[in-house]
Amino acid sequence: MLLKSQKLTFGNFMQEWLYGDGAVFGKKGYYQQARIGKDLDFYTNVSVGKFFGYCMGYYLHTILTQNALKGKIPVVEIGSEKGDLIADIAEFFSIFYPECALDFATLEPLESLRILQQETFKRRNPNLGFHTFCDFKALKNAQYDYILFVSNELLDAFACELIWNDKMAFIHKETLELTFESASKEVLELAKTFKITKGEIPLHAFGFVESLTNCASKWLFLSFDYGSLESRNAFSLRFYQKHTTENLFLDSTTQHYNKELLKNFALMDMTYDVNFTLWQEVFSRFKGKPWFIHHQNRALVEMGLDKMCSLYIEKFGLESYAQQSNKLRTLISPGAFGERFFGFVFANF
Repeated sequence: MLLKSQKLTFGNFMQEWLYGDGAVFGKKGYYQQARIGKDLDFYTNVSVGKFFGYCMGYYLHTILTQNALKGKIPVVEIGSEKGDLIADIAEFFSIFYPECALDFATLEPLESLRILQQETFKRRNPNLGFHTFCDFKALKNAQYDYILFVSNELLDAFACELIWNDKMAFIHKETLELTFESASKEVLELAKTFKITKGEIPLHAFGFVESLTNCASKWLFLSFDYGSLESRNAFSLRFYQKHTTENLFLDSTTQHYNKELLKNFALMDMTYDVNFTLWQEVFSRFKGKPWFIHHQNRALVEMGLDKMCSLYIEKFGLESYAQQSNKLRTLISPGAFGERFFGFVFANF
């Protein structure tokens, strides 16, 4: 247990803010309950409609057939929240490719969300099997031949350290004051490796990818997130609540910050821009090759969005498709999600 006089690295503070069980600050973390939706704090690609998950399903089917993948294979979503994305993907396969023998699962450490994901999937796909794994060890024990991982806005939820040249941020537990003090050797080495002088360095990136890649001899990681292709050497850390956003730092290149924001412990989402070059380097350490990293609109098109839409029209008719088209435009429009987000794939086959 931390003493009142102690301080935490910002990364540990963020971990408690998002995922804590209440032991340190007396309040459970922000993600201990569902927060995503148009009527909640923020919404994502998954909130827009089923076509996002359907397109991922179409792409995964293409991967299965083009690579002639055989054996015991699951689609595993990480960071699922309510479970709608994995339910959309499973629904796509059950409608268009019911002959595919796939397992569907989530990897979720929080029991409250595992229960919610099970309820969502059973309601949406009552005739399909579904698994929830509490950690990578449990997933590895399932002994799959290939694993197809999917996620949406996962990497921006990794707790991060804040680096300023040779200093890193700390939070004083009692006052919630933020100060920059001498950085640890580990953080300095990461900053040097990723050429970051100012900005965010995600915690546990190497451990996460190592655990992921150890779950099966062959794997693929398909995900979508927002960020940049390289370090901007500026702070992007921000807070979301009720569809509004506020930056922690008053200027992205200075240490001046909004002290009031840190008083809203676990009441707001805390996030930052993903550095995709950093994650590409991490995956490469574990033999993960980047298949593509594109703006979301280009990624969805290359994944077969048009072909998926043709399948949908053939099955459900043009009128039903027309009812979904506005939602589709949100996914690909440059002014909406189309160029704010990136789609990317890493795989070892």
